[in-house]
Amino acid sequence: MTEFVEVGPEAVLSGLVQGSGEGVVAVPSVRVGQGEVASFVRGLARLYARGAVVSWPGLRPGRRVALPTYAFNRQRYWLDAPVTSGQEHTSESDQAFWTAVEGEDMEVLARALGVDEEERQSPLREILPVLADWRRRSKERSNLGALCYEVNWRPLAEPAAQPTGTWLVITAGGTAATECVATLERQGLPVVTMDVSADMEGATDPGVLAGRLRAVVADTPVRGVLALVALAEGRSDAWPLAVTHALVRALGEADVPAPLWCVTQGAVAVAAEETRPGQAQVWGLGRVAALEHPERWGGLIDLPEELGPRDTARLGAVLAGTTGEDQVALRVGGLFARRLRRAPRAVTVDAGWTPRGTALVTGGTGALGTHVARWLARSGVEHLVLTSRRGREAPGAAALEAELIGMGVKVTIAACDVADRGELDALLGELAADGVRVTSVLHTAGVTQTSRIDETQAHDVTAISAGKADGARHLDEAFADTELDAFVLFASTAGVWGGAGQGAYGAANAYLDALAERRRTRGAVATSVAWGPWSEGGMAAQGDAEAHLRRRGVRALAPDTALTLLRHAIDQRVTCLTVADVDWEKFALSYTSARPSNLLSDIPEALRAQAAAEPAEDGAEELRRRLSGLSGADRQQALTELVRTHAAVVLGHTGIAAIEADKPFRDVGFDSLAAVQFRNRLTEATGLAVSATSIFDYPTPAELAEHLRSELGEGEPSEKSVLAEIDRLEGSLAAVAAHAAPSPDVLARLTALAERWSSDVPREATAEHLRSASRDEVFDFIENELGL
Repeated sequence: MTEFVEVGPEAVLSGLVQGSGEGVVAVPSVRVGQGEVASFVRGLARLYARGAVVSWPGLRPGRRVALPTYAFNRQRYWLDAPVTSGQEHTSESDQAFWTAVEGEDMEVLARALGVDEEERQSPLREILPVLADWRRRSKERSNLGALCYEVNWRPLAEPAAQPTGTWLVITAGGTAATECVATLERQGLPVVTMDVSADMEGATDPGVLAGRLRAVVADTPVRGVLALVALAEGRSDAWPLAVTHALVRALGEADVPAPLWCVTQGAVAVAAEETRPGQAQVWGLGRVAALEHPERWGGLIDLPEELGPRDTARLGAVLAGTTGEDQVALRVGGLFARRLRRAPRAVTVDAGWTPRGTALVTGGTGALGTHVARWLARSGVEHLVLTSRRGREAPGAAALEAELIGMGVKVTIAACDVADRGELDALLGELAADGVRVTSVLHTAGVTQTSRIDETQAHDVTAISAGKADGARHLDEAFADTELDAFVLFASTAGVWGGAGQGAYGAANAYLDALAERRRTRGAVATSVAWGPWSEGGMAAQGDAEAHLRRRGVRALAPDTALTLLRHAIDQRVTCLTVADVDWEKFALSYTSARPSNLLSDIPEALRAQAAAEPAEDGAEELRRRLSGLSGADRQQALTELVRTHAAVVLGHTGIAAIEADKPFRDVGFDSLAAVQFRNRLTEATGLAVSATSIFDYPTPAELAEHLRSELGEGEPSEKSVLAEIDRLEGSLAAVAAHAAPSPDVLARLTALAERWSSDVPREATAEHLRSASRDEVFDFIENELGL
């Protein structure tokens, strides 16, 4: 016997057995400090390599996958195992049964059930198609359900800490704002108040606000900024958004680094409660500000209708940052944090809501509107009223009308901007005069956005918000007393988790969700669906938007799939639903690379991805220690690889091969959001205050690495780094000496070096010795005197 396995906590006996005879090997099953599983598997592999028989299936049940036979370093894009969409693991016998059912294979099914020829006649043949249909629908429900999410509010433990430092409070008046300021002052927190109520126009002008902010912080540095402008009374729905948008810009222009916290009242519905959609827009904007300006964003706090004694402590604790949350609601029952989770409801795919009568579709000639119109026509609606700003003059309107009429539906295409209440009332008046009664409203109209908050002007905010928010409000008011079968609002995930470059757009979509909540509380029908991107039209079809989203883990929805889920949401009377096809491992890393967030922590795949990507707390210090032992060239190479690695992670690559050292960042897919995420990763990895414009200032990984190298400095030279340089010197001298004797200049420099470092050899003797030394004697000197 030549193979021995030591079963025990340490490798004690193996050392005694190892080498005791020819070919004898002793393998410990556990090695201290190496992990039990790793040590055990490594030992099995060692035995297997020597020819021992190892039962690998017993170690890890499941199918065996052969190693690739090709010799090149390729990247695998195919799946190693079937995707189960969260379904439970089935045994081989169960799998055989359902495979036979799906294929309607009577012979295989009979064998799986163990029935004879007589038993497999009529009853089994009759039930088989029924089972196959049920299996098909079950799989479809599971796949569709995996696309559905909802917002949930998780209760938090009662916090105790309180904020410190001086806080700047931006207020526009209001009872709730006054109570908040009094609350902070009673806690002894120094507060500087800036009231913007006297100048409504100036409050929406970033330049005016920036000037006032500079004057305030010049005399009093502040620890944080608390915006109470949404609590102002008697303002329009659009005013809180306009002021908050201007404030975010102004804080940047005034170089105020303190985090901004925005306070609302009734912006979100934790339970069945009245919401204020105008304030909900502040939340939509805030989610985008957190992505675009993570370094100076604090969070969002929603107050209850009445501030109680305990709310005082809760508000302070949130501002202190001890909860780790940046989207919270204060309620009578305590403090609640916002989360996204999978929607628990079952999805129906066959039965469901059936449209009838007349359906009004806003944005009806647009990309999504045309999909909805065709779907309604196929589903049984009798009359379609399609509105858009251009009406029949819109591109493709005539062809769409002809197509729908060919499906047996009456069609009215009207030029009507629902953001204009007068135009909407005029259209509804004409329909009523013709005896038309609208039974369903589907609001798909909207104005998209691709500009960052810093780049968006006040009038652009108004225009972007109006198409969705104002249109939805006007429709709600116009049909307030009308009993409808469905009132559907097409929102976007930009209002749920934000999106860089979509500040005003995200705000408008958050408005739709809040409006649906408010309609439900008064007993009216309402369904708001926050859609991910659709294929075959919409925002994802513009330029390379679909590919850009896919790199971040968001895939485009097939229109038929989306519309099936819309029917489900209406039928199930769902108020707010998020529908998106997300690869959470990619998206979670992209989403939190700019700023940590707990929003996705109730989605297991996202939580696992975030946990796996947690960087070491001492990453920057470890980098400095590693660099200290490297020469200048090696430091440059190490930093270049660091830059390429983080760039690859941000862009969703599995390796750094796609990020070439001398290829510009803009040519490999970087945009403004990726630049911010990249900056944050480098800041954490290096400990430097890396600029968000670094990819523009230093356009290639090599150039950026050179900049980081200069910022980090050469560090304190260690003995290891000095010896590394001497090693390098020796190698260079050897290469020169292989072809010719060292030049007088080389010998002179070596002489000077020896004179400075050799204290035990007289200077004159050393110099004379080196001047007369042969080539071999020079290298002997380096070895003997310098210790190499």
